[in-house]
Amino acid sequence: MPILQGPNFVQKKIRNLLTLFGSFGIVGSHTVNTNYNKMRTKALLGLAALAVSAVTCVAQSNVYSLNIVGYVNVDVAPGLNLIANPLKPSNGNYNITNTISLPETADGAFIYKWAGTAWSSQIPSWIAGFGWSPDLEIPHGEGFFLQLPQAAGNIKVLFVGEVSTGNVQQDIPAGLSVKANEIPVQENWPGSAVGNDGDSIYTWSGSAWDTAIWSYIAGFGWSNGGAAGDNVNGPLLKVGGAVMYQNTGAALSWTRAFNPQ
Repeated sequence: MPILQGPNFVQKKIRNLLTLFGSFGIVGSHTVNTNYNKMRTKALLGLAALAVSAVTCVAQSNVYSLNIVGYVNVDVAPGLNLIANPLKPSNGNYNITNTISLPETADGAFIYKWAGTAWSSQIPSWIAGFGWSPDLEIPHGEGFFLQLPQAAGNIKVLFVGEVSTGNVQQDIPAGLSVKANEIPVQENWPGSAVGNDGDSIYTWSGSAWDTAIWSYIAGFGWSNGGAAGDNVNGPLLKVGGAVMYQNTGAALSWTRAFNPQ
């Protein structure tokens, strides 16, 4: 796949990939509480320490604490990759210059961010020996497309930050959004109790949108119509993965207790 050149081409190319249709019933906004206090720390896949004081190894994983500060490596391939930063910045700076790092071989990579109703015309590029330009903020829990040039080959994207712990609030706005789990665990997401009747989730195969579309059924949960991986909690989302969410109702908000031990 060629490198995407400029906002007009990007809008056309990705819009052609997004075939999002539907007319569904709507239920009111609601809050869901889920509790995962006993989640094993080893579920924090791919996480390792960067900067801690009085470090302690936990549960035979690559996680070290006091507060869990570290990095996550996410594998990506040439072309479009739908990913997200599973960590929050310790200093509160959500600029990609502070949270996302690529190897020098990724020179010419681009980031495409969803701006609420269309793809943003602000398209940062990775410049070898310099970094990202222009700057761009991507909030925690928000996904994006990374366009990697063919010459880069398969690489790892380095995300730096801190694990969200305690009572973690997650939000999905009305309409279309690119969303991700705010907790760095691989799991079926967002959960059987999260969704408005008729909501849809679109997953990315690496080159196109998967033909199996996830739909939310009030009182039941999520289903992809019986295709591979069907689960009432939603699609299996890897650490650093993201999805396109079509919310047909009011904004969703839920709290998840996450206290790794």
